Amino acid sequence: MEARTNEPIYPSIGTVTVAFIKEIKEMGAYCLLSEYGNSLGMLMMSELSRKRIRSLNKFIKTGKTEVVVVIRVNLEKGYIDLSKRRIADGETFSMERKWSYNKFTNSIITYISDSIFINSEDMRLRWLWPIARNFGHPMLAFKRFADNSKFINKSLDFFKGEKQKLLTTLDKKISVNLKKVSSSFEINCFSWAGISKIKEFIKFGLEKGYEKKVEIKLIAGSTYSITVKDKTKKKALISMLDFYTTITEKIGNRKGWICVKTLI
Repeated sequence: MEARTNEPIYPSIGTVTVAFIKEIKEMGAYCLLSEYGNSLGMLMMSELSRKRIRSLNKFIKTGKTEVVVVIRVNLEKGYIDLSKRRIADGETFSMERKWSYNKFTNSIITYISDSIFINSEDMRLRWLWPIARNFGHPMLAFKRFADNSKFINKSLDFFKGEKQKLLTTLDKKISVNLKKVSSSFEINCFSWAGISKIKEFIKFGLEKGYEKKVEIKLIAGSTYSITVKDKTKKKALISMLDFYTTITEKIGNRKGWICVKTLI
């Protein structure tokens, strides 16, 4: 992952980050800090483990990633010294979770950049870094945006179509905890093709854009169950009422009727 996922160009002392082992020497290993645009760091042999080390290759390998902590930073010369033995308990797990968030954020930015032909670094400057400052991490904001687009600050500098593309992408890639509303109904049609017409009415109701939200199952005889999932319970109820209204009008013209039995 070459793209920078943190706003600062260089890490500060005490920062826990992920290091990609580029090359191993006698004195230590040269590492690339992916969160900081592949800035070069050094993992010294003395900072590798609390145990005595006889072979460096037994502890680290070229091409692998390691969770490390920054112990020294020289901004003038660009030196970044790293340590693995000073990592506290629990920091490795937290960093692995953050690393998965970083990869997801980069995939979102890259996808939008390729789709609407906007430079990814420009997007980071205009709205990704402000989002990261406000929410702590862009992933936390993306989850909030996917649940409710009103959380997007109007002060963020989006180009035309960029905000909508972000919301569309998040809607596809982030699974939101949907609210569920269930109901059962009895439907009958007394025309000469009653059974086939009932199937036609239900299919017609689903074609109005609810096929991804609504699940209908036959319980017994002419009784069916319907389950609607949406971001809020209110939206799920509205979708269910629209479904009932649609098929009620249709079945009424065919000498049929529908009766809602339960609503949960």
